Amino acid sequence: MKQFFKVLILSGLFSLLYFNLTAQEKVKEIPLKNIQGTAIGNNNESLNQILQRAVNNAKIEALKKAGIEENITSFTNYFQSENNNTYEELFTSDILSDIKGAVKNVEIIDTVKRFNDYGQPEIQVTINCIVVKYLSNKDLSFDVFVDGVGMYYPNETKLIFRIKSTKDAYANMFLFNETEAYQMFPSKYENSFVLKKDTEYNFPTDAVDYILYTNKKSEPHRLIMVFTKQEIPYTGEIEYKQIIDWIFSIPPDMRTIKSFSFSVVQENKMID
Repeated sequence: MKQFFKVLILSGLFSLLYFNLTAQEKVKEIPLKNIQGTAIGNNNESLNQILQRAVNNAKIEALKKAGIEENITSFTNYFQSENNNTYEELFTSDILSDIKGAVKNVEIIDTVKRFNDYGQPEIQVTINCIVVKYLSNKDLSFDVFVDGVGMYYPNETKLIFRIKSTKDAYANMFLFNETEAYQMFPSKYENSFVLKKDTEYNFPTDAVDYILYTNKKSEPHRLIMVFTKQEIPYTGEIEYKQIIDWIFSIPPDMRTIKSFSFSVVQENKMID
C-alpha cells in the first residue's frame, strides 16, 4: 500500500505510571448494572444500526444515573459520530471539551427485539458498564498556539509548522486521510520531549521531514494534536475511535486538543 505520509531520516513506563496515579485522583469510576436503552428503527436502518442506537441510549442513561447530566447533547452527538464513522466532526467542535465523563467496559447482558404498535422495529438492550466521571474541569489557562498549517498542499510537499504552549507540555500528533492513518509525533525518528512554556518550537525537528502524498486529484487530510501536561504515550492502534477513547481517559485539566483539516492536491502549485 502506498503511504500517504512519509518520514525522511535526516541525520516510558515511569511516565505512564505517574500519569495513571495522577489521573486516579481526578476521575471517579462508577460501576453500573442493568441499565436499559431502547431505539425505534426506520426503513433506512439495519437491525445492527438500531442495536447500536439502543446501546448509545443506554450509555446516556448510565451517564445520567452517574450524575453527569451536563452536555448530554454533546454525548448524543459523539455517539452518533461513533456510529456513522464521522469522527472528524468531533475535532471541529467543542464536544471533546464539553463532555464531563466517559462510558467504558460496556457489556450487553440482554437484548429484546420486537415490533411496536406501529409496526416499527424496536430493540431494547440491558447493559453493565463503568462510567468515568471527571473530578476536574478544563484548565482555561492551558492553551497551545499552532501556526503555519495551511489549507492546501501540493503532492510531495513538506508539512512545516510552529508550536508555542502557555504551559510545559508534551505532544502527540496524528495524521489521517480517507483510508490511512499515521502517528506523526512522536515516532521512531523523533522522540517525545517537553515543550517549555512560552517557547516556540519548529516542527518537524532537524531529524526528519514530514512529506504529504496523495494519488488522487485532491484528498482531504486531518491533523490532530493532543497536548498534555504530563508525558502520556499513545500505545493503541492509529484510528479515530481508539484515539478518542484515549483522549477521554485523560482528565480535562491535563489536556488540550488542536485539529486542522487540509487537502493534498495533484497540482504544480498551491491553490490560493
